[in-house]
Formats: sequence, structure tokens, C-alpha cells
Amino acid sequence: DTTDWDRVHKIVQRLRETEYRLTEFQEDIEASFCELRLFRVHALDQPWSSGRTAEDELHRTMGAFYSLYCFLRIDLDGKDVLAYGIAPEGTARKAALSTDTEYRKRDALRQNFRWERTRELLLRAEILRVTRSGRVSLNHDRTVALLVLTAIHDIMKNKALLPTVQPQHAPYQGTKANEVIQDHDFALAYMLEHFPSLLPSFAGLEAAQRAPILFTTSRMNFNNGWFVQGEAPPGLLLSSFKNCIVKGRASEADISFYFVHWLTDLAGSELYQQRPWPGSEKFALKFPQHVLSAFIDSFSFVRQLAHQSEVDVMEDYLKDRWLALGPPVSLVPEGCEVASMRLALMAQGFEADAVAAFAELPEQDRACLACELARTGHSQQFSCAPAEIRNEPAGPALLIYYAPALLQNAKSVGIREALLILCGVLRAAREIFPLDRSPLGVQSHAIIRIDAIKDIMPAEIQKMSPWYLRQTSSTDAVIEKGEAIGPGEIAVEWRSLTIPLSGPRALPKRPPQPLVLRSQNGAREQRNR
Repeated sequence: DTTDWDRVHKIVQRLRETEYRLTEFQEDIEASFCELRLFRVHALDQPWSSGRTAEDELHRTMGAFYSLYCFLRIDLDGKDVLAYGIAPEGTARKAALSTDTEYRKRDALRQNFRWERTRELLLRAEILRVTRSGRVSLNHDRTVALLVLTAIHDIMKNKALLPTVQPQHAPYQGTKANEVIQDHDFALAYMLEHFPSLLPSFAGLEAAQRAPILFTTSRMNFNNGWFVQGEAPPGLLLSSFKNCIVKGRASEADISFYFVHWLTDLAGSELYQQRPWPGSEKFALKFPQHVLSAFIDSFSFVRQLAHQSEVDVMEDYLKDRWLALGPPVSLVPEGCEVASMRLALMAQGFEADAVAAFAELPEQDRACLACELARTGHSQQFSCAPAEIRNEPAGPALLIYYAPALLQNAKSVGIREALLILCGVLRAAREIFPLDRSPLGVQSHAIIRIDAIKDIMPAEIQKMSPWYLRQTSSTDAVIEKGEAIGPGEIAVEWRSLTIPLSGPRALPKRPPQPLVLRSQNGAREQRNR
């Protein structure tokens, strides 16, 4: 099988024609890319590595193509198609034909989606171009590369296609010689690096077109949810991403290319069966708009990794979000800026209450959170970290996996108790993973999973005591119910969760000075009570 390159180029030439309907685009895509036939190598009802059938995975890939169609026509009918879908004849709907609730959600997507930010992303990815006269056009070569990536990005979920690492390439991403690569992303990257001729659509690209695809499929270990919720330290979150940028000599345009693919892949991920495409049901019906907006807003910060450090990128993002969320600076005890900014992102919806509750914690608990949340897992430290962290950095930095879920489940009424539980988990984790001031120790991390308590209200967590942390590897631990009786097991203890029933809450005293933050554009901003 070969790629129909004449038809691929025709797609790009027609993509911004007003009369080029989604149904025509679908026919052209299915006829152009031979790799789409790999979805049918085995019976359609056999599960792939994702647990879905081949038919479902093909639908999701086509959904990503349809979402890309919408974004590339963002100033034409793309907004309507993404929000409302298409009619049976292939034309864009102008409104939802559905229940009142669904209509309101689709209408909210049409009105409130970050369209301008998405357009900027496409321009920064060098996929869209704007002439001096204001005319919008496509960068032909970059668009072709994005279409190819969309066609091939999930084919290795077909377990029949997973490659075996050849001796001359071993080890590959932790897989030894003559072993099958089980991770579908690593499997695709392996094929692109070592056997590109087996994927005709990729093989037919020029080197400059291959580069952003190779970068996008590299091992970044980037979790956008961790980033926008302040969940992870920057060393763990961004160092692999930074290494991929350096190794692949990726530009800001290539990073934006990655995010365009990420966005279209997510937008098209809901199954639509045999219906005419109903638009992005993931974005309209399944994804909270404020979370989606946070993701899109974060892209402009992460792309700065091309020329900034991991710590600088995260600190810029934390400060920018703090200024946008606006909790009163008077609530921030001195030395607690980083913890306050991260807790505000974790709270999502009751940011001021979370920061106030943090400020009112007993001094020992407040200091625990202030220090642990300021550790970076990187040789560089936050500029506004507590002095002891800046002067004597140590690691490993701790990621409390699902800390935002714990806080959000507690809501405003239970945030103080949730913070005390978080302190207990951090103290127990620090016993398992003691501080190390060596250069390697400073740049290390440990992941503490709290799946078992993330959906339980804090008072119930205490009633269900005892709890303990169990070390599961040199860099991992998990919270479990019961007594700590074995090696690598530490009891989790926290202060009484009782809240005073009456009386004013006194804020810790600090000198009357403003917190000076620097927004993304570099302007200094001060917030006073």
C-alpha cells in the first residue's frame, strides 16, 4: 500500500475553501492514508491495547481529523462544526438539535471556547499564516505533516503491530533486545526512528516535515493536568519535555505543533458511532470549560521551555495564574508564596478559602506545606521559595498524586482538614524519602499516590484511621488503610481535624509589604489589600 500524495496535497489546497464540506474531507482522508487500513489488520471486535475495539479507535482517529478540520477553518465554519456538528448532507449546523441541557452546553462551547488563543496557537505552530493584507492561509508542508501524524499516531495500539527491539537498537526506552515494546507511543517512536519506510506516509515526508512529528512522539512524560493544577514539582513535570526539546533541537513552533496535535486528539476522542459527526462532544458535553480554558492558556507558557528553564516556566505560570485568580495577598504569610500559588491552583473554585485556610494552619503544619511544595526536584529553586529552601536545597521533591482531587472533594467547608491530611501524608513520605542535599538528591523526586483517600471527605478519612504509607519502589509510595507493620511502611498521622465552632480566625502576622509578582509579559504587578 502507498499514500495517495496527489490527494493529500489536494486536501490541503481545499481545506479552506468555503464549499469543502466535512464529508468530502472524510472521503479524501480515508482514501489518502494507507496506514488507516492498519485499523483492520485484525477483526474489528478484538480489543486493542487501550481496551477498545479497532472500530472505536478508528472512530477516535477520524474524530481527531474532524477536529483538525474545524481548527484549520476557525474563521470560516469551524466554530459551528466543532460545537454543533454537521447535518446529514455535510453542512455545518448553526445550533444543536438536542435537549435543552445539551444545547446550553454546546452553545457555551461556541461562545466561550478560547478561539483566539487557539488561532494564536496555530499561528505559532506555523500551520496558519496571515498575509499583510490579513488573508489567512495554510502552511502547506506543516499541514501535511500534521495530517500524517493524525493518521499514524494510534496505530500501534493494535497489539499485532507492536515491534520487537532489535539488538542493534537495545535498550530502547527501557525495553531490552528481542523484547516487544508494549507502550504504543514508544512503539510508534521506535518505528519512526528505525523503520520509517514501513510507514509510507511518514517516509514520504521531507526531513523538515518529519522533525515536528519525531518531537511530538518523543518521551516527554508531560502531564498537562499536573501543570494547570499545580500538582507536580517542575523537575518531575518538565525535565523530560526539556530534554526532548534539546535533543530534537525543537523550536517554539514545534512545541506549539505538539499542542495542536494534543488538542485535536482530545477534541475528537468521544465515539460517535454511525451518526454524522456531532461535533466535539468531549469539549461540549464532557469537559468542564474552565479546565479546558486552563489547558489552552497553559500552552503559551510551556512553549517557553525552548529558551527557559523548567523552574522559570512553572514560576511564571504560577504567578500569572495567581494574578488572574486574585486571592488577597494579605492572606499570604511570608515565605509561603509558592505553596499559596500551588494550593490556589489545586482548589479550583475556592482559591481564596484555600489560601486563607493555609495561612491559618498551626505554624508547624504551615511550614511543612510551605517547604515541601516549594521543592523543585531541580538544581534551580523558585525565586520566591522560603529562604531555607533557596539557601540549602534538598530532595527528593514530593508529588502527592491526586492532592488536587483531595482538596476539591473537601470543598471550601473542608479545606482546612484536607490540608492537615496533606501535611500528615507529606511527613510520612519524608520519613520514607529523607532529605538528600547532594546534587543528585536535589534533582530527584518521589511520587506518593493517595488514590485510596482522594474521594473521601476529610472527617471520614480520620474516622477510618489508621492509615499508612507503603514504599513500592525507590521513588514511589502509596497510602493504604491499616497499621504500619512491615519494612518501608510508615504510619500517617495528622493533627485533630476539629474546627473551632465560633470566634474570629486570626491570620499570622507579617510585615505590611506587597507580594510582587511578575506577569508573563514581564510587567511588575503589586496586589495590596
